[in-house]
Amino acid sequence: MGGWSRRSVLQGSVGGVVAAATRPVWAQTKPDKLVVVGENQIAWKRTLIEEVAPAFEKATGIKIEFTLLPVDAWRARLKAELSAGSTGIDLALLSVQMAGWMSPHVLDHNEVVAKIMARDPGFAWDDFLTGGKVAGTYEGRLVGIPYRLTAGILHYQKALLQQAGFTEAPATFADFQKAALAVNAPPSRYAFGLMGKQGAGTFTNSIPWMFSAGGRLLDFTTGEIFINSDGAAAGLQFYADLALKHKVVPPEAMTWEFDEIIAGAQKDRYAMSVTFSSYGTLFNSPASSQTAGRWAWATMPGHTAKAQSRTIVDGQFMAISKYSKNPDWAMEFLRMACSKEAMLRSMEAGNAPPRGSSLRDPAMVAKLGWPAVAAEAIETGIPAVSHPAWDGLELALRVGVSQTLLGEKPAKQALDDVAREWQRNLRRAGVIK
Repeated sequence: MGGWSRRSVLQGSVGGVVAAATRPVWAQTKPDKLVVVGENQIAWKRTLIEEVAPAFEKATGIKIEFTLLPVDAWRARLKAELSAGSTGIDLALLSVQMAGWMSPHVLDHNEVVAKIMARDPGFAWDDFLTGGKVAGTYEGRLVGIPYRLTAGILHYQKALLQQAGFTEAPATFADFQKAALAVNAPPSRYAFGLMGKQGAGTFTNSIPWMFSAGGRLLDFTTGEIFINSDGAAAGLQFYADLALKHKVVPPEAMTWEFDEIIAGAQKDRYAMSVTFSSYGTLFNSPASSQTAGRWAWATMPGHTAKAQSRTIVDGQFMAISKYSKNPDWAMEFLRMACSKEAMLRSMEAGNAPPRGSSLRDPAMVAKLGWPAVAAEAIETGIPAVSHPAWDGLELALRVGVSQTLLGEKPAKQALDDVAREWQRNLRRAGVIK
């Protein structure tokens, strides 16, 4: 962005921290550091780590210590320490799927927001998208302040589709299949990139296809399970057939997860993918991508009509541990990290901020392309599941998706098996009898 620098972008935030630090509300002893625990995707946290944290330390003398771990280790660490009431964590980054079991261990951030707004009306809570607030609320408690709000959208190399005779992004599954077959050019470039590794990306990468075919997950209130419906099976089978039947997926994609889907786009290994909206910044990065400037974006195709398009809305929230000895200082760091200035700046590093002013900023829309599509997808998106029992259910679903992707079972059979495993898990969790 013309005329921007780290100093100019964060000047307002640093000034706010300094001003707040002189107010009488700071009754707590100043600690040497605050400990923040999160997962180890560094790229979209660069503004947080390299700009906001040093600015906060300069303003307050308090160092921010980041402990960043792989997804499953990150969740395990938070469960172990917070369940034990450990005071060793001040702030946690948590995903929507973690909200249920994290809720008892973090402050009610409705109250945190009220305190921040009393100190700094410019924080502008109304600027945060409603979808993020809904996704981060569990049983009436806001578990954290939204920092990242992601939606699965279609990323595609526009010129490749145009050269194949497609003037618009595919609107339906049938359109997508036709476009994929037309642009597939193995072994140098394939049509479609996916996260084929059985792991944390399995659910978020496959579920938009199931949702857009009319699939659902389950109802925790009644215990009714929908994952093996005809719609869900049709969506999953279409997704798997792109690799198994149509051979439009790079063979190595069966080992791909988050970092690899980004690298695959940057190395021109595929022409289209449905993945997190903010990855578009990294796909199009002139500094790191061989395909910079080639990508365009659209919402998910629908099964037989565009109106059926649905995606998952996920994200990460910054939450203050209720066991922290430094909640006021943690609140000030959170205020600065989620300020308008820092949120806008973070977009250039691959973040998907939850503020409407960031996603609708004309300069950012013109420069990055994907923000307006992400905002549209979030409007009809389905929030990730936050019930405490979900982790066990997701593990079973990962297996079913992988079995279908590898051709071990057709989608309906795999999802029937998943549904039976879900019933057992829900009984053990006391959700159904």
